[in-house]
Amino acid sequence: MFPFLFLFQFLFLFLFLFFLFLLPFPFLCLLLNLFWILFYHMFLFLFLFLFMFLFLFLFLILILFLLLFMVMYLFLYLILYQFPFLFLFLILILYLYLFLFKFVFLFLFCFTLSYNFCL
Repeated sequence: MFPFLFLFQFLFLFLFLFFLFLLPFPFLCLLLNLFWILFYHMFLFLFLFLFMFLFLFLFLILILFLLLFMVMYLFLYLILYQFPFLFLFLILILYLYLFLFKFVFLFLFCFTLSYNFCL
């Protein structure tokens, strides 16, 4: 009877170790896979959003520069051919535009900082 008791103890120990270490292994793999998928999609979405925001930002800068050049050409035409006394008005408009442009940069910079801190 004593050897059978030893075998039962060995069997119980084996079952205990099996359920303790080997059985959760597929669930751990599943959890790791799930976390990998979640983090991958999260970072993918984050990078796509950042690139989209970067392209939108560059497009906005391009439009603002085009508007600036259009206004400059218009005022240069008006100064040189129609109203030569509008030179001071052109300088005033240019300073105002650059002042607003600085605030656009500040707003976008603060928005990106706040978005990064919210993550």
